[in-house]
Amino acid sequence: MSTSSAAGVSLSHFEVPSYRTLIRFAVPVMLAAIATPLMGMVDTAVLGRLGNPAVIAAAGIGSTIFTVIYWCFAFLRFTTTGLVAQAMGRGDPQEVILAGLRPMLAAVAGGLFLWLLKWPIAWASLRLLTPPPEVLPLARQYVDARIWSAPFTLLSYAQFAWLMGQGRANAVMLLQVVMNALNVALALLFVLVLHWGIAGAAWATVTSEACITVATTCLMLKSSPFAQWRAALAHAIGGPAWRRLFSANLDIMIRTLLLTGCFALMTKRGAELGTMELAANQILMQALLLTANLLDGFATAAEVFGARAIGTGSRAALVHIVRRNAWLSLGWSMTLSAVLVLVGPTYFAAMTSNLSLQHAASLYWPWVAGLPLICIWAFLWDGVFMGAVRTRTLRNAMLGSALIYTPALYIFSGLWGNHGIWAAMMVLMAARTLFLSLAWPGLKHAVTAP
Repeated sequence: MSTSSAAGVSLSHFEVPSYRTLIRFAVPVMLAAIATPLMGMVDTAVLGRLGNPAVIAAAGIGSTIFTVIYWCFAFLRFTTTGLVAQAMGRGDPQEVILAGLRPMLAAVAGGLFLWLLKWPIAWASLRLLTPPPEVLPLARQYVDARIWSAPFTLLSYAQFAWLMGQGRANAVMLLQVVMNALNVALALLFVLVLHWGIAGAAWATVTSEACITVATTCLMLKSSPFAQWRAALAHAIGGPAWRRLFSANLDIMIRTLLLTGCFALMTKRGAELGTMELAANQILMQALLLTANLLDGFATAAEVFGARAIGTGSRAALVHIVRRNAWLSLGWSMTLSAVLVLVGPTYFAAMTSNLSLQHAASLYWPWVAGLPLICIWAFLWDGVFMGAVRTRTLRNAMLGSALIYTPALYIFSGLWGNHGIWAAMMVLMAARTLFLSLAWPGLKHAVTAP
């Protein structure tokens, strides 16, 4: 058996991807993934030209609200990729379509439901996060506009996951790049030319996501004709498959709600420290989200190829895939940390023209630069367990991590202020890594050896 890193390893009837194959898969995944945080960075940078920290703080509050809301539906992305990849591994083309159709139907229903609840959502969210008085009306403007993206955002989760599960990372990358370019152009137009203020940034996001959803639908119909989707619709309504889907998705929903709740708690704690700290954390969080999505490339590779190995029942292949992605993840996280150390001053100047805010953000930058070295392992294990659809393990690991993180956040921030908030984030990521590492032997031995 060849173990060359330049070529795949053949284990039984499964070809283990080489390091080169994993890199070629992960790079477009990363480029596709950074489109969403880049949209947030663009909004922050464009609003930063207005020179008012309250506007940036309001965008941070609004973004946090929608992160929590939309990531309650993140199962549309995560379990879909794993189920599609497993169906590919089994060579079941009908199940490939069904694995995408069910979450897409759920996405449309969920988006329409959020439209109906837009007023109570805005009221409850803003009361919970308690932004400073000068931030509150601006945050309300952002929320009122951004809610209209709900069906498009959720549908794109399922659509992109369906494409990713088939290994079509290049198509997802292209769609995300186009969406980001459109968002940049519209944000500049709506905010700086038409002077729509913070609402303009939100409407730019809504419009760009709607356009890309239409484009993705056309691409999917081109690869799988409408007749196949229509024929699958009758099977998509069956009860047992939906019960399996929602059973897995309930775990992911709880896990994701806990994770986004931790970020929301971070935002709330920053708001309690003042507008300047809240605005600084918004700038730092945009960099962290961008970095997290860059780190997620090899986690997605582990998810897709690991799911295929599980679909074929090859334990040895799964172990090889996890090991290779771990080495690649280590090197990549070290590279990103080094880059973050170097680009800090340039990044602050690009995000805001307010010198006081630039200085405030720079004080906490070392935390952001160090986080990739901790985050990468939590992300990698997330990918492995998502591919295995071991959603209960992910839920329990996140629950344990949140129970550790919450007291740490308040204790550390009480002792060290905003530095303590970022120290608690380190604790959260380290705890996630620990719990999932302990669960790995159970997953490995559950896969039938070839």
